[in-house]
Amino acid sequence: MANHLSEFKDHNADENRSRQEISEDGGYRKSLVVKRSILVGRHKTSISLEEPFWNALRTIAHERNLALSQLVGSIDSERLHNNLSSAIRLFVFERFRNH
Repeated sequence: MANHLSEFKDHNADENRSRQEISEDGGYRKSLVVKRSILVGRHKTSISLEEPFWNALRTIAHERNLALSQLVGSIDSERLHNNLSSAIRLFVFERFRNH
């Protein structure tokens, strides 16, 4: 499982800070969306997903004995939508809806 986790990383603090929102009390709260870089095929791409989707994606990859990058590569090659993040959300949704 450690290999799956090491395949992507959070973007730097400045990018994460730019994704923060102002809370009702005027302070900052982190956005629910987490942007990570992952190697898909031979290119590095950034994917923005909510943490529950990242967790579900890691779980599916683990269940299938795949590296996270392999699973994302498979989703990427079969997607019908232009946006990879949306395709991943739909993939995860369908997986859990059918189980």
